[in-house]
Amino acid sequence: MDMDFFQNRLPQAFNSYAAAFIDRLPAVFTGIVVLVAGFLLARLVRWVTQRIGERTVDPLARRSGVDKVIARFGGFTPARLLASVAWWLMALVTVLSAADVMGMHLVSLAVQKAFAFMPTLFTALAIFVLGIWGADKVSRLVSQLSNVVELSVGRIVGRILAAITIVFASITALNVAGVDTSLITTNIQIILAGLLLAFGVAYGFAARDVLSNILGSYYGNERFKPGMRVRVGNDEGVIERIDSVSMTLRQHDRVVMIPSNRLVTERIEVLDDVRADGHVRRNEPEHSSTTQKAPFA
Repeated sequence: MDMDFFQNRLPQAFNSYAAAFIDRLPAVFTGIVVLVAGFLLARLVRWVTQRIGERTVDPLARRSGVDKVIARFGGFTPARLLASVAWWLMALVTVLSAADVMGMHLVSLAVQKAFAFMPTLFTALAIFVLGIWGADKVSRLVSQLSNVVELSVGRIVGRILAAITIVFASITALNVAGVDTSLITTNIQIILAGLLLAFGVAYGFAARDVLSNILGSYYGNERFKPGMRVRVGNDEGVIERIDSVSMTLRQHDRVVMIPSNRLVTERIEVLDDVRADGHVRRNEPEHSSTTQKAPFA
């Protein structure tokens, strides 16, 4: 190897890089000044945005319940969230400006792509937040309706509907963000179909007796009235009321509740019939009992 070649080329290369660095120093210092000024301005914008948001956005969010949804993500308030978004936008603008001043074109291109993706990202986040908010509203509505109709499983149903709402909102948000969710959607459809099928079969078996009681009550309301003295099997008493699932008999020392499905499956003897005017009609001795039986019993 020719040492003279290296001795001549190394000083030239060093001088060339040193000259280029010195030429770039003004741009570097200008870029640093832009960064410092931009981040200071970003802090000012964040402070102003948060103060304005606390007076305008936070009250609206509290009335609509959105503040509880946003608080799940790091304990943010709507005003703090808007202030953070404003800070990040100003920070990206500052970095883009500094990169342009310093001639860092790759950084400028990356920041420009980030800006181009911002609307899509914000739309996806908005859909996700609205999905969680809607799920919370659905869960509360179902719980309130179940309390009104005294349905004990209303809270469980509300939570299931809320979970389904969140899942669909998440899938929609991912689709908007450009993520391929075809595999996730297929798997969720299979799981939901299996769960619904299992729930339908289990509920059908569990509600079989309840449905038979409801049908028996419909039949019994047409033929038996409160005040009648009847005998159902070994139970004899005066009918107090007939509801959707049972018939209540008043006996001397106790109250007997008979499932309504027995009104269509068993032999029932009417001993006394109280009329609407209060007159009691008793069966004649030779006809000691009148039997009423369902045509299809």
